[in-house]
Amino acid sequence: MTTPPEPFAPAEITRAECRGCGAEVHGLNGRYACGVCGWVNHWAEGSAELPRAQDDPDYPGRR
Repeated sequence: MTTPPEPFAPAEITRAECRGCGAEVHGLNGRYACGVCGWVNHWAEGSAELPRAQDDPDYPGRR
């Protein structure tokens, strides 16, 4: 029997200015993608830790 992973903090909606075109963008936990010009920020710039692949209930090898 496996134990469920620790829950992560709830997602926070954040906003910023697009570095590509200046449009206002909204994202989750500081991770953004601009629908106007296609700019995306690097995943490491986010404000919360990302879950590990092993935490996914559908991860291969997880029982």
